[in-house]
Amino acid sequence: MPKKITAFWLLPLALFTMLMGCTAEMGDRVVAQIGDEEITVDQLREFIDGLPDNKAETTRVEEAQNHLNTLINIQLLIREAKAADLDKSPEFRARLKKVEREKLISIFQDRALEVEEEVEEGEVREYAERMGLTRAVRLADIMVPNHESALAALRELKNGVPFGQVAQKWSINKKTSAQGGDLGRYTTREHMITPLQDELFSLALGEVSEPIKIGGNYSIFTVIADSTIELSPQRRLAIQMGLQKEKKQRALSALVAELGGKYHLELDREGLALIVEKVRGGASFALETERNIVLYRYDGGEITAQDLADAGHILKGNTLAQLSDSSQVVAFAERHVVPNAMLVEAARRAGIDEEAETVKWLEKQANQLLISALRARLLRAKVTIAENELRQFYKAHAERYLHPEQIEVQEVVVETEAEALRLMEQLQQGARLGDLAKKYSIRSLEDRDEEGRFHFHLFEKAFLGGFVEVAEKAEIGALTGPTKIDKGYSIFKVLSRERKRETFQEAEWRVRSQLRREKNRKAFNQFIEEVRNKYASKVVIREDNFQVAFGER
Repeated sequence: MPKKITAFWLLPLALFTMLMGCTAEMGDRVVAQIGDEEITVDQLREFIDGLPDNKAETTRVEEAQNHLNTLINIQLLIREAKAADLDKSPEFRARLKKVEREKLISIFQDRALEVEEEVEEGEVREYAERMGLTRAVRLADIMVPNHESALAALRELKNGVPFGQVAQKWSINKKTSAQGGDLGRYTTREHMITPLQDELFSLALGEVSEPIKIGGNYSIFTVIADSTIELSPQRRLAIQMGLQKEKKQRALSALVAELGGKYHLELDREGLALIVEKVRGGASFALETERNIVLYRYDGGEITAQDLADAGHILKGNTLAQLSDSSQVVAFAERHVVPNAMLVEAARRAGIDEEAETVKWLEKQANQLLISALRARLLRAKVTIAENELRQFYKAHAERYLHPEQIEVQEVVVETEAEALRLMEQLQQGARLGDLAKKYSIRSLEDRDEEGRFHFHLFEKAFLGGFVEVAEKAEIGALTGPTKIDKGYSIFKVLSRERKRETFQEAEWRVRSQLRREKNRKAFNQFIEEVRNKYASKVVIREDNFQVAFGER
């Protein structure tokens, strides 16, 4: 019996081994050749597997053929780019270097930095209390037109005059002065404008702020009441993520400091002085002699003015021009340049740049950058847009350039349902909606005309307190209501729904963008056809191998 069991399993195992050998052999089969270069079954399958939402096991022959053509096109475009020496251009080399450095830094950080433990509840609570996120305050203000008036009001407060009395005397805020400056509501830190958060949430109960310039006026605030609030789940999650990021940054800073010591990182004082001198003189660091000024030295390398300039370019703006002294240059370098230099050096010493997976990834990135550079050069040379083309495109695609749907209504809003029902009866007896709106509507005349007519768009839902949701479903011309909205009770008619066409001037930037996109696509597709024709004699598709690997069974 044991012998039979052994024999039973030997046949499937042998068959499995044979099939695996066939599969491995099949993967090496060539499905296309471009000159001396080959595309194998495995390469094509890997390409298909890398496509979004692709299921390689259900790929039809036609789809596989399309993907093979795409791979061939990619190889031909890379040939064209290299023939044009785009791989030797300073722009390409700089972009590839940047991509490589970012990859090495990412891999090294993932390996070197230990995954931090979860943020504890006590840490979240301490941070929230420290930042005032669990506190809601009720403020009072004194708004005055100038700094002199603010100082005068502040003197009275310091002399013991109650805040409410000073507010009634000095404040030009009509909405709050009669209530002694009381703003009438509680607010949290996250709902307050950023410039006021730190100053106002640091005030104790009853404490008075210094004058704060807001717009063209000055305001003095005090906290007249406060309370403790619970953190929302969203705010709690945001705090946890923020604290996790802080922990990671601290660990990264410690790692960079450790690497700096290990590699004997040292500031070059002469280079620093020269860089500061060049910056003050308005240097752009375009000259090679300027770019090669050494700022730091370490075992195995240097950090130069070129590195500073590159970091400044990434941050955008004329960053280097703002570094007016040695301390600012050093601070900038230590924040934006030194960490990356140390991490890249560590990654190279660890051999990450020579690992097969990294090399393969960088090769793919280089090919993508080459094709992008080739495409950009082609489109710059071949694609232009004339004014008459823009207008013709605008006319031919009128349906693309419409304003959002505009709904026009006529409405009367009153505070109570009983009052709304009484007005509804009058309307049913023949009263005019416009006359009732004139007499009774509480909607501001800033938002409507005298007879209650106004228009809105669907994206204004947040500002119309529940009215949009009802009006967008109402039948045109039908009297609708009373409907409960934030302001009270609404009775209304939808007068029209329409989408007006944008003028050419309103739509021009989108017309230009869409036309350029279409012309770019056509020009590049035409270029690919030209390249395929150019290399037609060098492209050979091995149909037999392709059918064996991808033919439907």
